[in-house]
Amino acid sequence: MKFLRRIIDPGLVVALALGLLAAWPLLTRPSLPAMTDAEMHIYRAAEIERSIRAGSFYPRWAPDFYFGYGYPVFDFYSPLAYHLAAYYSIAAGADPVAGMKFVLVLASCLGALGMYLFGRDRWGPMPAVVAAAAFTFSPYLLYIDPHARGDVPEALALGLAPVILWTFDRLRRTGAPQHLALSGLSLAALILSHPLMALVVYGFLLAFLVWETLISPLVPQKHLGPEPRRYIPQLALAIGLGLGLAAFYWLPAGLERSAVQLHNVAGPGYFDFHNYFISLKELFSPSRYFDLGATEPKFQFNIGLVQWVLAALGALTTASPRLRRTDTIFFSFAAVAFIYLVTPGSVNFWEAIPLMSFFQFPTRFLGPAALAFAPLAGNAVRWGEQVGPERGWLKAGLGIASVAAVLLAAMPLMYPPVWGEFGAVTPLRMIGVELQGRALGTTSSNDFLPVGVTLVPKAQTSVLDSYKAGGPVDRVNRVALPPGAAVNLLQQKPFYDRYVTASDTDFVFRSFTFYFPGWMARVDGEQVPIEVAQPEGFITFKVPAGGHIVEVCLVDTLPRKIGWIIAGLALIALVAAVGLAVARPSEKLEAPALSWPMAAAMAAVLGLAAGLRATADGADWFRYQSSGTQVVVAQYTHFVKLERGLELLAYDVSRAAIGPGDPLEVTIYWKTEAPVPINYQVYVHLIGSDDRLYGQSDKLNPADFPTVRWPTDRYVRDAHDLAFPAAPPPGEYRLVVGLWDAATGERLAAVSPAEIYADGIVLPTRIVVKP
Repeated sequence: MKFLRRIIDPGLVVALALGLLAAWPLLTRPSLPAMTDAEMHIYRAAEIERSIRAGSFYPRWAPDFYFGYGYPVFDFYSPLAYHLAAYYSIAAGADPVAGMKFVLVLASCLGALGMYLFGRDRWGPMPAVVAAAAFTFSPYLLYIDPHARGDVPEALALGLAPVILWTFDRLRRTGAPQHLALSGLSLAALILSHPLMALVVYGFLLAFLVWETLISPLVPQKHLGPEPRRYIPQLALAIGLGLGLAAFYWLPAGLERSAVQLHNVAGPGYFDFHNYFISLKELFSPSRYFDLGATEPKFQFNIGLVQWVLAALGALTTASPRLRRTDTIFFSFAAVAFIYLVTPGSVNFWEAIPLMSFFQFPTRFLGPAALAFAPLAGNAVRWGEQVGPERGWLKAGLGIASVAAVLLAAMPLMYPPVWGEFGAVTPLRMIGVELQGRALGTTSSNDFLPVGVTLVPKAQTSVLDSYKAGGPVDRVNRVALPPGAAVNLLQQKPFYDRYVTASDTDFVFRSFTFYFPGWMARVDGEQVPIEVAQPEGFITFKVPAGGHIVEVCLVDTLPRKIGWIIAGLALIALVAAVGLAVARPSEKLEAPALSWPMAAAMAAVLGLAAGLRATADGADWFRYQSSGTQVVVAQYTHFVKLERGLELLAYDVSRAAIGPGDPLEVTIYWKTEAPVPINYQVYVHLIGSDDRLYGQSDKLNPADFPTVRWPTDRYVRDAHDLAFPAAPPPGEYRLVVGLWDAATGERLAAVSPAEIYADGIVLPTRIVVKP
């Protein structure tokens, strides 16, 4: 056993098992859902893969996006998740869907392993296992990010977060070149994983390092080890190394941000952060069971009941002189700070700092919150040390019970909605999504649309036809060619088109390609100036009369070249650090390993959890399953059949009596018997006894889910927050709901008995407005 422990820490195996257990739905189900952001990330990975297969290993341009006009998404959005998915797809002979699933599983395992390694170095193996479980099975990492949102790059960034804490913490203790190299690599990977989460985790890392090197030394402690400020230069070098290695991405993204309409990503509308704050009640509530009869089950943005209880116990160790540590104080402060950022009390902070609006969703900070809560949860088992080393079994028992409680509380989150086969991933399919108006260029708000595009053009038939034919994409505006002119394609690569032209007169070559810095036009090898056509932002340039060879290609701009040079120098520094580590090995930093008996006990807990999960699959535990016209989670059942096969099944009302300033939330449960050919709009109106409208909620799509995409076997949960232009006077009010067609103004009529007002359905519950 001692020999095996020298080779591998059993705790690492336990941590890896935790990561794999958390990825259970991904490992046991085929494919991925096509109803979350994962769909867009899959299209991006597929675009990266096509570029790699064509010989371009770091594309900044997506030539097939935006109706085939191209989109500079990869110049601005961190690309690591897409490259990992693409190379996995190529190596495994799989598709980009499998590649994206690989990245999600990798993120889960990295998070578990990283948190264990970080916790083991600081508090020992048992607190580390508990911290790894608390982090990996936190609601945001377990369900919200990978399943509800499908944000694969952000999930990867959060998985890397504990790893970066571990590598830099080791460097802070040893200053060793191998730890410097690992720290630089982990920071570069973080930067390349997700643009927003990288900023948060990087800030968290800097705060932690400042705390440990400058603040903790002010308090006498036994665990500090070597002089904490001794290796500050090495820490600075590692940060510089990480920034340098990733400079090929962040430097052009920063310097060229004015070339796109990045401001579209923030501001009023769907991405307005004011709409996404979470109450403390929801934040600290237990995870609820999902109703898998819904297209998108209601879930809670919460910390996790067991996580916050354990974290509170861990934070309380600061009250014990024997257990007190300054790092516990740091994580306590961090946990409170992240809670503050996701609750309504922080709205003034969000409004005061313009950068915050780019984060869009305050709920995004639940991921970093898990990074702060998990170490505190691990520290909870240190209360077993309070009774003395002769009762080590108490600490072990606390650890086992804590992990078991975390796993049991997380069971409901391991039943994400059932998804079908994703299907083939092709450029034509992505363009089909764009033609539906769902996501132009895989983005929802034209985040990276070049500034030269002042009017978004419609899809061009000639471009679409060439995609349908499956051959080279014809991006030449042939309608604009002068009579008798000919333009024939000789060669096409992802970012390069070569033509032969013939014309009796000078003419303007017009390409259905958005202009973006780096695009170049050459005639017979000589560069010619590009003029950006208005208002569509297409590339145009003049071609003289006669026969010519014309090239249109994307080349590196000065910021991109500088970024590559810096990254190359950083790579040389990385190799030098690795070489130094090999030539002059430093003293190994020993860390206590988890004992084999404790590893066996943890394996038993994990085995029981896996067995419970497998049994629950057949026994329908930990979730609901509505079917037919039933909605088991609804507050009120109220079935009304509408025209064209649509149905109102049930509804919820947050409160039947409201006072001045009180919110009113109404949830409608819809379903369809057959595919819906039209996108219908929805309204919820509050009507007074005088037949006046006092409050309302109107949506372009019910539940932000176009009716043309509604399945027939699941219901749609449509939540509304009613807006009141003025405070309604005291009295009794009716709730009127309905579906309508904005194109014609037609409201769908009820075809089964129901109380009707102005062609809308009156819900049985009356709302009383109190004085």
